[in-house]
Amino acid sequence: MKIDRLIAIIMILLEREKVTAKSLAEMFEVSMRTIYRDLDVINQAGIPVFATSGPGGGIEIMKEFKVEKRIFSANDITALLMGLTSIKNNLPGERTIAALAKVKGMIPKEQHKEWEYRANQMKIDALPWLNAGNLFHSVEIIQEALDQQRILTFDYKNVRNEKSSREVEPYRLLWKGEAWYLQGYCLSRRDFRTFKLLRMSNLTISVQRFEIREFPIERLDHIQFNENSAVRVKLKIQEGVRDLIIARFGEDCLTPEGPDHYIAEVHMPVDDLACGYLLSMGTRCICLEPGEMREKMRQLSSEICGFYQSL
Repeated sequence: MKIDRLIAIIMILLEREKVTAKSLAEMFEVSMRTIYRDLDVINQAGIPVFATSGPGGGIEIMKEFKVEKRIFSANDITALLMGLTSIKNNLPGERTIAALAKVKGMIPKEQHKEWEYRANQMKIDALPWLNAGNLFHSVEIIQEALDQQRILTFDYKNVRNEKSSREVEPYRLLWKGEAWYLQGYCLSRRDFRTFKLLRMSNLTISVQRFEIREFPIERLDHIQFNENSAVRVKLKIQEGVRDLIIARFGEDCLTPEGPDHYIAEVHMPVDDLACGYLLSMGTRCICLEPGEMREKMRQLSSEICGFYQSL
């Protein structure tokens, strides 16, 4: 968004003595011609910007126009840089780039190396190692719909592979566990729902805008299995899959069983999805109870084995 970039450039020029057009272009990932056009707009808005050429030259705001005002502490800036860098990695967009540039503009040029070191001490990256392009595209479409307050239409497949067409008022993008989700008001179901991005297709932004409803964040943040569908499951696992169990169910579910094994007591539904998760750990995870879960896993593994034998 152009206005965000203009504000960011003004903040950088207020904080620094001089900055080159080339460095601004690299910072905002635009051309130098675009930067010079932005500077013309800033001048027309009444903020006196001028450029000097030669060694030590650059773009600056007239010193008489500047007001010295420090708002953030060193720790504040470190936290902002870490957070914005992670957002830029996971949700790329011009707004994030502009916000990152504003924060970097608060740092004196001679301290840039130190602050880059601080900002890179922690990174949160929710994207897969490969083939993140389609996910990026879906996220960008949803971001645009959120910005414009417009209805999203898409085809959706649930866990039973049943397909439906949806019209949804988008309210939030959520990264939960191992995947991205969209939370919004489903017009066909007349209720707030959570949709997994990987199950969405033909994602389109409608021309229709929507009025903002009261968003039940707390209810949507504590979605659980239906009490009637989740059962107590007892597992015996090896050390090699301990982290997988902890990541999904927490460490409190584990009890040591000898030097290299644990007993895990968890709650999950007896369905193909849950059995597939347990089977993904191979012989390193054995279901001890209940019998219906063991039988479901036998059936599923037998079907898989039979399928590959027939190929």
